[in-house]
Amino acid sequence: MRTGHKKRPVRIFYIMNVCDMKAGEEAVIKEVVLSDGVRERLRYLNVTAGAPLVLLKVSFFKKTYLIQARSAKLAIGREVAEGIKICRK
Repeated sequence: MRTGHKKRPVRIFYIMNVCDMKAGEEAVIKEVVLSDGVRERLRYLNVTAGAPLVLLKVSFFKKTYLIQARSAKLAIGREVAEGIKICRK
């Protein structure tokens, strides 16, 4: 671990998307980079920046992802999963 100013440890965050996660992992949403209509629909389902996210299940060919963001569970396709940028806890 690197140290920053005054020997304090510096946390290094790697920005990824939901497709890079494994089932059961937890993360925090950093940004939603999708079209306005999709982003608005996800906002209604609590998928917003700063929300905790858990990847519950991945389909066999990695085309569908079952996620939980706050209290909402939803299935999303690969294109949407690639647009949700996350940072692991």
